[in-house]
Amino acid sequence: MTGAVVDPSPALSQTPRHALTSVDDHQVEPRRPNRLAARHFGPLCAQSFSAPDKAPSRPTKGRSLSKVTVACSTGWMPVGAAAKIARVRRLSLTFAVCSPFLGSVLQPLAATPVFAQEAGHPAHRTSRSLIFTVIGAVVGGAVGLAVSKGSGSSGRHGCLGVPCVFAGSVVIGAGVGFALGHGMDRTYYSRYRGVAPIRLASVDAALEGVPTSLTAGDSAVAVGGSNGVEVFGADAMQTGVLRARGLNGVSAVALAPPSGWLAVGSPAGLYMFPPHEGPGALVRVGDVAAIAGGAKHVYVAVNDRIEIAPLANDSTATWPGTTVQSPVHALAVDSARSLLWATTDRGLIAFRPDGDSLVRVGSTPLDAVGLRMAFAHDTIAVALGERGVRLFDVSDPAAPRAVASWTIAHFVYDVAIDEERLFVAAGPEGVYVIDLSTSPMRTIGLARSMGFATALASRRGYTYILDRRGVVLRRVLSDF
Repeated sequence: MTGAVVDPSPALSQTPRHALTSVDDHQVEPRRPNRLAARHFGPLCAQSFSAPDKAPSRPTKGRSLSKVTVACSTGWMPVGAAAKIARVRRLSLTFAVCSPFLGSVLQPLAATPVFAQEAGHPAHRTSRSLIFTVIGAVVGGAVGLAVSKGSGSSGRHGCLGVPCVFAGSVVIGAGVGFALGHGMDRTYYSRYRGVAPIRLASVDAALEGVPTSLTAGDSAVAVGGSNGVEVFGADAMQTGVLRARGLNGVSAVALAPPSGWLAVGSPAGLYMFPPHEGPGALVRVGDVAAIAGGAKHVYVAVNDRIEIAPLANDSTATWPGTTVQSPVHALAVDSARSLLWATTDRGLIAFRPDGDSLVRVGSTPLDAVGLRMAFAHDTIAVALGERGVRLFDVSDPAAPRAVASWTIAHFVYDVAIDEERLFVAAGPEGVYVIDLSTSPMRTIGLARSMGFATALASRRGYTYILDRRGVVLRRVLSDF
């Protein structure tokens, strides 16, 4: 060993070799009692201060590797080690002081996770408030630590033994992070209304003009708009055939199964077009609100009157029918039970065709205008605009019974049912998909990528979506 220990104290001159620490092959000052260690490490090390001028009664086992090695069994440690450990303790105390604030913010956020869903498969989406609060606290603490270190503050006269700059930076960083994350969560909720986002794969067909109405048959899909009616094959949607060219203001379209006659409604009246090709004829004058096609007849609503018109007639007339007490908005044919359903400003009504007339079977009131409707088996869904969707059990047509309501969307334009799936056209929000096989019904998600959805139709395992913003007809698998 080189060098010598210079120590004028007689007591320290008797210090044994095991009390010396070797650093870089030089002997350094023996470890001496440290009151800072006693303050931070309590009774375990306090025994070293009862006789500060005495050497340890028992040698420390092993060899110290550096100044940061602590021999707490005797209460002896290098002065530098005590300072460093005290600094770590102050940082730990800072997080302990800040933990009530952070815990009060993080605990409710962790208990309310947000979910995301893609392609029909759910995935967990952690609250952005939680993520950004943690990131903000870490970044703020790092900045505060750097500022405190650069200013040379020891923190002895800080906030509860820690630098106030550091403690304040942690709290401020967490607060800023929480504000940013909370804003992102609010934006996410307003976009998806608390519903999981879904992404639907679709086959698209570009449209001409401004689309307004949609209907689907077994072999064809028809879209009415400002340029007439475009007819697409149900299987091949690449190119449509434009019919009723020049007919302005198409308000409703219907395909009569199985013949394929095309019925077109407009403010001028009802026009009938033969299957596939050929000119049409005006068969009913008046502002047509709704049409439904049957095997032998077409049902047309003009204001508060529902009439039965033949498919192949080319003469204009007022046809047999019935008058209801308020304007009619939607019609649907239930061929399995030989029924005609109608929605008005006031209710849902069931009719049974009887020769050239319609016999009223039953009805139930609506608390809003029934804009559109769809049915499957014994269930009818009615679009009520701002009131959402109302589901009815119509197993007894004489006494339809409301069984459920759905009110998540801001405004419901149209509905479609395919087996156990309910599709809801919600305009700029996109299309909601609801599972009807559970009780209560479960909202699967919202497909915002479907654009400004205003009309729907489901047929043979597919659902067709009219996107007014993109001027596109979209086809998706109903059971995706």
